[in-house]
Amino acid sequence: MRLRLQGKKICVTGGAGFIGSHTAKTLKKEGAEVYVLDNRYTEAGTKYTDWFCKHDYSDEDTLSFLRQKGIDGFVHCAGSSLVGPSMKDPGLYYDNNVGKTVKFLEHLSTWDNKPFVVFSSSAATYGIPKTVPVKESDHKTPISPYGQSKLMIEKILRDFDKAHGIKHFCYRYFNACGADTYDHELGPEPGDTHIIPKIFEAYQNGDAFNMFGTDYNTPDGTCVRDYIHVTDLALAHALACDQLLNGSDSKIYNLGTNQGYSNQNLIDSFKKQVGDIKVNNAERRIGDPDELIADASLIKQELDWEAQYSDIDTIIKDTKLFYENN
Repeated sequence: MRLRLQGKKICVTGGAGFIGSHTAKTLKKEGAEVYVLDNRYTEAGTKYTDWFCKHDYSDEDTLSFLRQKGIDGFVHCAGSSLVGPSMKDPGLYYDNNVGKTVKFLEHLSTWDNKPFVVFSSSAATYGIPKTVPVKESDHKTPISPYGQSKLMIEKILRDFDKAHGIKHFCYRYFNACGADTYDHELGPEPGDTHIIPKIFEAYQNGDAFNMFGTDYNTPDGTCVRDYIHVTDLALAHALACDQLLNGSDSKIYNLGTNQGYSNQNLIDSFKKQVGDIKVNNAERRIGDPDELIADASLIKQELDWEAQYSDIDTIIKDTKLFYENN
């Protein structure tokens, strides 16, 4: 699908991060004028942008400046994003994710030309699903403050649409992973806590990788997840911007692949493409479901979107090339 983003002004909050920086790069490739707003500086956050501001996404002076620039819409990736730390410090998550999003939306509601918002939600909104694959309409019972904060923001966006006409897409990501498939300049940051970067860093450091749980109710005993390549995520965000710029109503979609890979599948692909790695079998973590797989048929049906790069061998290959280049 040819996207209609040429010359459109789009701001990525959290654009210095993993998903935000890849999205900014894709928007730039599609001809948009890209602004990034993040409370930390990274080279990735500045490389593919027309404007970068190191500031909080709820800062009123910064948002006033963006209003003057005529921003058409926001891709809202900013916020705290780890399940474990949210259990230890829920106040931080509710403040940084929910409280600041309310301030952000309150400011947008005063704009004469209301910008759209593409929101980074999460499969954590579903909690431990009763059935898989998980549909958008399935029951949502988050088991962490992180998941709760994402679900709360979805509801807040719905209310701001009703009250102020701020249109939005909410994307419920499943397991974002991989690295920039175009030229492998962007990828995971050092110390990333997600499973694939942890496998690579264990290998680089000569350490064993800890496999948390080998007794799940799955074919090989390790838990199964739906992994989606970050480039596929970035392309979906560009599509959302195109749709909202051209009159779409607000939508909520799963972003996934309709299939899962086990932790052992990841190790097998890594050994095939990178090298042998020692694995320590450890106790499973509390709250990890056996399987978490997206039913992503709705976005395929309505927008003809589906993942292009999210087979596990491509994900491992692109991650490998990123680490070799960096």
